[in-house]
Amino acid sequence: MAKSMQTIFTPARLRILVPVLVFIIALAVRLVGIGWGLKNDLHNQSYHPDEEDIFSFSQAVEPAHLKFTPGFYNYGTFYLTTLRIASDMTAAYTGAPDLKNTDSKWSYIARCNLAGRVLSALAGAGTALVVFFVLLRLAGLLAGLSGAGILAFAPAHVIHSRFQTVDVMAVFLLALSVLFALKLIPKDGDEPPGCKQVLKWIVLAGVFAGLSGATKYTGLLGLTTTLVVLFMCRRPTFFKDAAISVGAAIGAFVIACPGVLLDNEAFMRDFKYEMLHTSTGHGLIFEGTANGFVYHILNLFQGLGTIATLLAGGTLLYAAYRRQVWAIALVAFMIPYYILIGRAEVKFMRYTFPLYVGLAVGFGWAVAKGQENKKVGRLVVGAGILALGGIDLGGMIGMVKLTGYMTGEDPRDAAARYVKDAARSAPNTIVGLPEDPWFWSPPFYPDSTISRHTSPKSRVEAMLQSSVPHEIYQMTPDGKPTQFDKRLITEIKPDFVTYSSLEYADPERLQDRQDVSDSGKALALQYKEFVAALQKDYDSNKEFGDDVAMVQDLAYIQPHVRVWKRKTPVIR
Repeated sequence: MAKSMQTIFTPARLRILVPVLVFIIALAVRLVGIGWGLKNDLHNQSYHPDEEDIFSFSQAVEPAHLKFTPGFYNYGTFYLTTLRIASDMTAAYTGAPDLKNTDSKWSYIARCNLAGRVLSALAGAGTALVVFFVLLRLAGLLAGLSGAGILAFAPAHVIHSRFQTVDVMAVFLLALSVLFALKLIPKDGDEPPGCKQVLKWIVLAGVFAGLSGATKYTGLLGLTTTLVVLFMCRRPTFFKDAAISVGAAIGAFVIACPGVLLDNEAFMRDFKYEMLHTSTGHGLIFEGTANGFVYHILNLFQGLGTIATLLAGGTLLYAAYRRQVWAIALVAFMIPYYILIGRAEVKFMRYTFPLYVGLAVGFGWAVAKGQENKKVGRLVVGAGILALGGIDLGGMIGMVKLTGYMTGEDPRDAAARYVKDAARSAPNTIVGLPEDPWFWSPPFYPDSTISRHTSPKSRVEAMLQSSVPHEIYQMTPDGKPTQFDKRLITEIKPDFVTYSSLEYADPERLQDRQDVSDSGKALALQYKEFVAALQKDYDSNKEFGDDVAMVQDLAYIQPHVRVWKRKTPVIR
């Protein structure tokens, strides 16, 4: 039996089988729950606030007509191009939409968004595989499996791998750049690579950094890793090699995002907007929170795991101190990138994902080296096992918990069904929303989740055409919706009032704060007065979803929804 197993699992076959299994496992966990929040019988649009807009922008790319300038450049167009190709394949294999039929149109868009999510899942699993190959070369099989495992099960990375967005794709391309850059480090005992092979790695490291930047601009910083490796390992030819790699990156960037040349005015407009946006904030979402340097540490603890982050970060610094070229090269990218996002006022968890590549490499290296040390190393291996398992709610346990949110009924859907059921016996039921409905609200009519790029007038018309219960929100004299205006309670007097943590988390957090903006203070006061009026005339009737604190781009999948019912019914 042992001989037959050895015959089946030969070293040559294992070299193929192990990475295949790494990829399959990483992909499998990302495909579970990948249909979260897409069109259903209650709402037409995705619950992810960016997916509809990204799909819309991707349709302005026309590969068949060699048109790659969508006129939108808040980030590069490489992902938009891949999404357009995936959309065309979706139309070819599942049928194009009937544009005269609204349901057909939105069903088609949902299928295209699902195709885009599959692209993200493949990229997420691919990133784990790339980390495996990096560590296999640096420290062996155990290191590769450990580093790939911590990334394969990283809760935040898994969740975002189920979104039709640019972030996971950008990190995958960045990881490929790192892989080829680190291949340039001579390996003890190996024959030195030939000039053609070295040139290939230099070019590929630059190309993938350029493609990562053409997906999300910060990906271009990945060139730092390549340049550091070239400086430390190929000093006599550094300037020539660096010029080749930088040139390859620029070339790949321009080819994948040609708007930088062909549509320069629009490109500069959107590029400047994105830079200004990250430096000025995202509404009140991050108002009054810790500075970015602290906030992103907490994001890493929640998104990757506390133990994994500390173990990997400490390992990278130690290895860099011991003059390990791979560690110095990774840290040379991670520190400037961390400073960049730390200085920003927008602090979404997805901004930390480029750091996951280096941290996963550091984690795998720590576990492998710990295994070789029979004393202190046992503690490192034990910590690695606990991190992979997720004792700190990272790893597998954290991933399973968040995946559960994406496989069950969404709290917004559950709240909408509950109120609709209650309204069937009272056709004149009015449901009050304290804010213009969007992805944060229970869907009482199909287009309540439609993009904010749709005109307010069209959104109001869609609401007024909805079936019972009739939905209403308080308007100001200039026709703009307010937030938590107590007149909804005192003047409209709806039968039910409902809202989610995506709406109330910020005003609750800003209560009685003097260190925030005037708009933050004003919203906190409005919310306080609104809740006081609500508690006077309404009972807390029902709650849906776990009341958990997560940064908003994770909270998308599990808002806490509150439903209040009027104590004394109003005769209408």
